[in-house]
Amino acid sequence: MKTTCLTIATVAVSAVACLAAEPQGLKIANADFESVEGGRIAGWHWWSRTNQGSAGPDAEQHHGGGRSARVRHDGPRDWAFSSDTKLPARPGQTYRVTGWVRSDRGTVELAVVATQKGKTLSWDIGSAKAGPTGGKWVKLDAPVEVPAGCDGIYVRFVGAADTLAWVDDVSLRVWKAPPRPPRPRVRGYAFGGRRIVEKLGRGLIARPIAGGKVYLGWRLLPADTKETAFHVHRLTGDGKTVRLMAEPIRRTTDYVDATAPAGMASTYFVVPIAGGKEGKPSRSVSAKPAKEPAAYLTVELDGDHTFQKAGIADLDGDGRYDFVLKQPHDNIDPWYKYWKKSPDTYKLEAYRHDGKLLWRHDLGWAIERGIWYSPYVVWDLDGDGRAEVAVKTGEGDPRGEDGKVRSGGEHVSILDGLTGKLVTKADWPARKHFTGDRAYNYASRNQLGIAYLDGKTPCLLVARGTYNVMLVDAWQLRGGRLERLWQWSNKSEPRTYWGQGAHWMHGGDVDGDGRDEVVLGSCVLDDNGRGLWSTGVGHPDHCYLGDLIPERPGLEIYYGIETSRPANTMSMVDAKTGKVLWGHKERTRHIHASGMCSDVDAAHAGAECYSGERDFKDKRWLRSCRGKVLSTADLGGLSPRPVHWDADRQRELLIGGRLYNYADYRKRSMPPRIEGRLVAVADILGDWREEIITSVAGQMRIYTTTIPAADRRACLMTDPIYRIDVAHAAMGYFQVPMLSYDVATATKR
Repeated sequence: MKTTCLTIATVAVSAVACLAAEPQGLKIANADFESVEGGRIAGWHWWSRTNQGSAGPDAEQHHGGGRSARVRHDGPRDWAFSSDTKLPARPGQTYRVTGWVRSDRGTVELAVVATQKGKTLSWDIGSAKAGPTGGKWVKLDAPVEVPAGCDGIYVRFVGAADTLAWVDDVSLRVWKAPPRPPRPRVRGYAFGGRRIVEKLGRGLIARPIAGGKVYLGWRLLPADTKETAFHVHRLTGDGKTVRLMAEPIRRTTDYVDATAPAGMASTYFVVPIAGGKEGKPSRSVSAKPAKEPAAYLTVELDGDHTFQKAGIADLDGDGRYDFVLKQPHDNIDPWYKYWKKSPDTYKLEAYRHDGKLLWRHDLGWAIERGIWYSPYVVWDLDGDGRAEVAVKTGEGDPRGEDGKVRSGGEHVSILDGLTGKLVTKADWPARKHFTGDRAYNYASRNQLGIAYLDGKTPCLLVARGTYNVMLVDAWQLRGGRLERLWQWSNKSEPRTYWGQGAHWMHGGDVDGDGRDEVVLGSCVLDDNGRGLWSTGVGHPDHCYLGDLIPERPGLEIYYGIETSRPANTMSMVDAKTGKVLWGHKERTRHIHASGMCSDVDAAHAGAECYSGERDFKDKRWLRSCRGKVLSTADLGGLSPRPVHWDADRQRELLIGGRLYNYADYRKRSMPPRIEGRLVAVADILGDWREEIITSVAGQMRIYTTTIPAADRRACLMTDPIYRIDVAHAAMGYFQVPMLSYDVATATKR
């Protein structure tokens, strides 16, 4: 059978295609290292970080032919031995790269590099490594997939530190991956029934405001119709009930009582009216008019500590949100430049909605004191109406002499939300999959998440790895035990799935099949635990899923990619396919922090997207949902926090403890002053506007708006993407929650 090759005339000449029916291989100049010019291996070049080491011909050691390339390096950092052959490539093409290595010292990796217009797009789109090999020749063999934006590829060998090795007989051939075996769809315990969701009450709040008045706000629930209206009732001192309006409220779900009795507390409740019939009254709440009312509710902590994270869920089944806090705030990062010994252990503390401490659980010395060692989520996993706590745990005190935890049992543990007692546990994805000098840093990146993989059952996602190897286990809690639904590893996927993790994950139905997919970052897993798509662009520092372009069907994802690339480090993609809808056209160095993605500018439909360079304060970009640059001004740093606060449909910006409308930023702010460290933004009380949760020593503060609303909509926590995003705020680096619909254009009820 005829084959097609790309023949290299000389080492300096580009590849020229020779015609045939079907391409089978690509020829790399001097791939067997037989050609030597002036004592150097022709067609290849050496590089090392410290200008040490070399790669030269060796006639005594070889796998085939009469020579190999001998690599010597005794420097402390990395080296590369690269082919000068640059081969044309198209996105979607697949190859296999092979080569042989014998290593006496050090690990040698054979990798394929992707380029775009002559500049590096990705250092690794397919690779294999080995070493030391015990005096034997070992074959390196890896699949390669050309990513979007790539127009050229070349091969190279790489390693680091002390190395003595020989490499030989490199090849790169067109290859088609065999069909993957089918994976069954998830059938969770709720399959065939209704989706298991929390049952919320009205969430009525009563807050004293200026002028001796009392502001009241409550939830609109999914069961309410367009016709549902509300009466507000106030209890008088003699026990009688006063209805505060002649006609029920239809336009909003809030009310200002301008006739509240001075100097005494009043008690309120609301009653829904639909079809001329009264529904179930809400729970009652009380408020007393005050001259200088506080702008927040307070939960007094059992101690003067701060807290780092807040898990928000109903622990006792009464329809009100309770809180599981992780304290203290301190965060230690696994990277060697940031890492330090943990001074003490983390504790989880559960508080009822009224501030009563329910329990405290010490995570112990097996969990170092950093976000990436200690993920947890709070969710009703077994469908009994009360939330459980899923948390990473360890055993005993396995710290090494340096204070790092590299060994010992690791588990995902399920705690009873009401008592804190252990329900069950299972193994965490193992450390053994992470090797090399950076194994500790890479293996220490852990996350937990929620997704409805069958569309009905809340499933628990247990994840390890962000920057290279990535592992995910999916579980359901049934009958007091964890049952595994599937396992996923990017080792079984194309190289475009490697190192694509974010500092966050999303659960949401991106393809419209009624089942949730898992957005790990620049790659997405289908509901059955198989790779759905990957952009291959690398690790995003921020990643937002929602209805970001309202006039476009389906969901979108906005990315801010940390890795330096020639293009698309800020991009909008189709959540169903990963297709890039628009992207930044220039190379960036380090897009950093949480950025922003929300509708903050009423002049432009959809979500505005904001990202910036860590190292260049003059490089900031605010774009429309269609990619048009609206501004290059700095928005108070790299992480402005959007929040629904006033009466319009856009979010406001929380920057430096002040709230701004985007149009008024730097001109004037609105009250109140937000004190403490921001922990979460979520719609947990009152109407559909959001609360701001902060940590102050000894307190959790919940700031809630008292601005009269202009319209109404269902509690945001009843939106599936939003609710899961709020749950994920208990782990990873915080991002504000997103919605599966656009607030500004959604039909009101």
